Amino acid sequence: MKICILGAGVLGVTSAYELARKGHEVTVIERASEPARECSFANGGQLSYSHAEPWANPHVFPKLFKWMWQDDAPLVLRPSTDPHMMRWGLLFLLNCLPSKARANCETMLRLGLYSKQKMAELMADTKVEFSFLGNGTLHVFDNQKSFDGAKRHAEFQHKLGCSETPMTPEECFKLEPTLANTSKKLVGGMFAPMDESGDIHVFTKNLADYCAKNLKVTFLYNQKIAKLHKTDDRITHVEIEGQHRDYMAGFDAYVMALGSHSAPQLRKLGLHVPIYPMKGYSISFNASEHCPKVSITDDAAKQVYTLLGNRMRVAGTAEFAGFNEDVRKVRIDPLKKGMRELFPNAPQEELTEWACLRPSTPDGPPIIGKTPYTNLFMNTGHGTLGWTQAAGSARLLADVLTGAPTEIPLSGLEIGRNLLRF
Repeated sequence: MKICILGAGVLGVTSAYELARKGHEVTVIERASEPARECSFANGGQLSYSHAEPWANPHVFPKLFKWMWQDDAPLVLRPSTDPHMMRWGLLFLLNCLPSKARANCETMLRLGLYSKQKMAELMADTKVEFSFLGNGTLHVFDNQKSFDGAKRHAEFQHKLGCSETPMTPEECFKLEPTLANTSKKLVGGMFAPMDESGDIHVFTKNLADYCAKNLKVTFLYNQKIAKLHKTDDRITHVEIEGQHRDYMAGFDAYVMALGSHSAPQLRKLGLHVPIYPMKGYSISFNASEHCPKVSITDDAAKQVYTLLGNRMRVAGTAEFAGFNEDVRKVRIDPLKKGMRELFPNAPQEELTEWACLRPSTPDGPPIIGKTPYTNLFMNTGHGTLGWTQAAGSARLLADVLTGAPTEIPLSGLEIGRNLLRF
C-alpha cells in the first residue's frame, strides 16, 4: 500500500518505521523544515513506562480549584469561553472519578509496558543513537501523604506487571548522590527500574534518517496541511496551504499524527475528537558533575530532571492556553527554582527555554486505530507520554491499518470509547 502520514513528530516517524517494515511505501508530510520540531523537540526525556496515572484522577481534582488562580501551579486549568476547551474540561472532571481513573490507568500501563518491548526491538533493529540511559527513574516526595498514596498506587500497578520499589531518603541519596544536597526535606522515593531515558529530538531525527535511507519512506518538509478532502467515507487527497497539488493524492491510507493540530483538522471532516493542547515547558543547560545521572521526578512540583548526554533537561508544568506557544516567564521560573532546590550545586549555564503543545485527551490514553473514514487512521492524543508510548503505539497502528491482529487489546484506545463521550 501507499500510505500518507500527517506529521513528523515521534508518533509520525515511528509509525512510518513500523509501516515501512511491513513493506509499505510511506510518505510523511510535515510543516516544519525537519522532523521533531514541536512536542518531540525538548521534552522531559523520560521513557516512563511505569508512569500510568492520568492527569484526570481523584488526587488532582481537589487541587484544581487551588491551582486555578496560581500562575506557578503544576496544572493551570482556567475557565474558558472556548467551546472545545469547555467540553474537554467537563470530560476531564468526569474522568477524575475513581473507577474511570483506574480503568484509564490500566489502559495506559498496558500500552506503556508494550511500548517498552517494542522500543527494545526498534533499538536492536535500527541501532539509532539518542543518549539512551536504561538506569530507571526515581520519583521523590517531600510529603508523607503523597508518598503513602504513591506506595498504594504502586501496589495496584504491581498486580498489572509493573514493578516500583519504595525507598527511604537515605536509599534515594545512595542511588543518586547529587540528591543529598537538596534543600527539600524528602520523605522517600519510588524507584522504577524498568524506566529509561533519552533525547527524543535526536531519536526522531535519527530514526527518520534511517527510514529514508533503508526503507521506503519519503519525507516532505515545509508542507503545511490546509485540509483533507473526502468523498463519501474515504479520504481522497491532502490540500497543502496555498497550493492545490494532486501529487498529494493517490494514497491508499492516511494516518493522523498531527498532535494538538489533529482535532482542528478532524473537525473539517465532521469528526469531533476531544484532543486539546496542554502547554508544557522545559529548560536545557550544560550538564556538570553536580547533575543527576538517574532521571528524577519531583512529585510536588510535577517536574522531571533528565541527563541527555552533555545537556541537562528540566521539564514540567501543564497549562491550558489554547494554541498559544509563547514561552511565559512565570512558567519557566518554577523549573529554574526546582533545579536549584533539588540540585543546588548544578550551575544553569547556557540556558535555553522552550514550550510545546501536548495533544491531550481528557481521560489520558491516546487515540489509536480506525475512524469512521475507511482509509483514515489515528495515532495521536498522547499528552505527556508520547515519547514513552511511541514505539508501542506505532506497532498497534501498523497492525490495525494492515488488518493484522494486535498483540495487546485496543480497548480504551479507540476513537469512539465511552470515556470520551457525554
